Amino acid sequence: MSVRTSPPPSAPERRPVRDVGRLLRRLRDAPDALRGALVLLAATVVALVWANLPSSTYESFRHVPLGVEVGSFSFELDLLHWVNDALMALFFAHVTLEVRRELELGELRDMRRASVPLIAAVAGLIVPALVYIAITWGTGAVAGWGVVVSTDTAFVLGLLALVGRAMPPALRIFLVTLAVADDVGALAVIAFAYTERFTPAPLLLVALGLGIIVVMRFGRVWRSALYLLPSVVVWVGLLLSGIHATLAGVAIALLLPIFATRFDDLRKAQDQVRAFQMTPTASYARSAENSLARAVSVNERAYTALSPYVTWLILPVFALANAGVRITPDSLADAFTSRLTWGIIIGLVVGKSVAITVTTVVVTRIRPDALGPSLRIPHVLGVGLLSGMGFTISLFVTELAFDDPADVSRAQIGVIAATTIAALLGALAFAVMSGRERRRFPHRDRLLRPFDPSRDPVLGDPTTAVIAVVEYGNFATPFSPAATEMRREMLARFGHDVCHTVRHLPLEEPYGRTAALAIEAAALQGRFWEMRDALIAEAPIRTDRDIRRAAAAAGLNLRRFESDVSGEGRGHRVDEDVADASAMHITRAPTFYIDDVRYDGAIDADSVNAAVAAALAAARAGRSTA
Repeated sequence: MSVRTSPPPSAPERRPVRDVGRLLRRLRDAPDALRGALVLLAATVVALVWANLPSSTYESFRHVPLGVEVGSFSFELDLLHWVNDALMALFFAHVTLEVRRELELGELRDMRRASVPLIAAVAGLIVPALVYIAITWGTGAVAGWGVVVSTDTAFVLGLLALVGRAMPPALRIFLVTLAVADDVGALAVIAFAYTERFTPAPLLLVALGLGIIVVMRFGRVWRSALYLLPSVVVWVGLLLSGIHATLAGVAIALLLPIFATRFDDLRKAQDQVRAFQMTPTASYARSAENSLARAVSVNERAYTALSPYVTWLILPVFALANAGVRITPDSLADAFTSRLTWGIIIGLVVGKSVAITVTTVVVTRIRPDALGPSLRIPHVLGVGLLSGMGFTISLFVTELAFDDPADVSRAQIGVIAATTIAALLGALAFAVMSGRERRRFPHRDRLLRPFDPSRDPVLGDPTTAVIAVVEYGNFATPFSPAATEMRREMLARFGHDVCHTVRHLPLEEPYGRTAALAIEAAALQGRFWEMRDALIAEAPIRTDRDIRRAAAAAGLNLRRFESDVSGEGRGHRVDEDVADASAMHITRAPTFYIDDVRYDGAIDADSVNAAVAAALAAARAGRSTA
């Protein structure tokens, strides 16, 4: 008996399967910003297709009533209002949490570094609104000027991740600062320009909820869940008052506790985790979990908890509920003969890019060093073009600004058209610039200055090590204590196969360069690592006394130390490290180079050490085949 078997699939038949698998792997490994933008785009396409189907159920779906009823009490909103009033409150809370974090701990903390994007953001709010008003003047559509003030952060960051991978990292920092300031302006516009009715009595609920949050903040309540009930009270109060309920998210996020991770809290958390590792019981697990939570502010934990919901649920659902524009030949003809539509398109595409670029040119003429060495005006022009993508908040304001369905349709078509045009122009600009960047910096992902044991302080044995890990580090970033623990775990795990060194990246922290010079002075006494760890324990360094206290803790001869710090010492090494970091476009501390290749993954011990293990395996395999 013979069994017939079908021949194996030919290469052309297998190729689509391989291509799909390769595409899925690339999407899996893509930055979150890019994947989030793709999901948002997919939801927008679904909404557009759904709204334009024959006998579409899109409008009836948007207005499905949803509510709760308990006895004689009932509360009901349709689906559209649940999305725009409740889910978007979470979105604005997420945005405000990021604003607070940037103001307190991030890029907006240093006004010298943030001044250019902040000024550009203000111009990017005002100029598009003036352009829109000029175009629509004399019509009933002038009140829609708020549609053109905002940039869709999710779309812009996602597209930059796709088309701007060859750009200097400082450009993303510039864009994030610009977008954060832009979001603050958009929130102010919604609060003051689009509140139609106002009933003061429910503000007592708002005051009660916010008062409870303030008391909890100053009482150092660290459990995030306890802030939920007063937050709901604030939201209900604003909804009943007539002030747009999304601003509840803003008010709450501004009050949540925020602080940098303290070294003592981190040390306590590490002790609890070690106790759990030695005795893995439920009690120790709870203690470890609580100590880890205490070490991170409520702001940071709330931002991290909301991020996946905002990216994968809130923004796609918002697009699904708001982007379903009925597009017919008549509606397109009506829109593109309307000053309202053209006011939005020109305001977003032209007004944004011109305002951001020209303002940056003016500021850099006054302060030539304001933009930083790695950024140039063409980079800013590309960001300005992308900033014309005003999708999410622009559609949101459209629902607030217009009552006439015809005006709403014209505005929606204008927003979608402007977002599309801005995306295409921005992508084209970055495609041109990416080619130039690759020609200027062909080895930007490689370590520029090779590891040199005679120059670099070393942990491990460079004579037996298979690979070297070079860290461009800082003493005062939130990752510094974790980087210290990561270094110890790395050497304990890989032993003589790996050696580790740290180079300086002082960035803009107060006393950043002074502390780097102090570490180099300690190296002259053979105590580089001890001084670095002591400075991390003292961080943030605000005075010379902090540095002297760290020197004493590191066991230095203080008289010799002060002489070395004030003298030439090894300051040239700090200057060389900073120059190398600038040439390699490094703007984040710590940044790791593993076997001379930049590591761009998560900064935690497991992720970094997994990358070290992979590099070590690859290096051994290369030696065995050599």
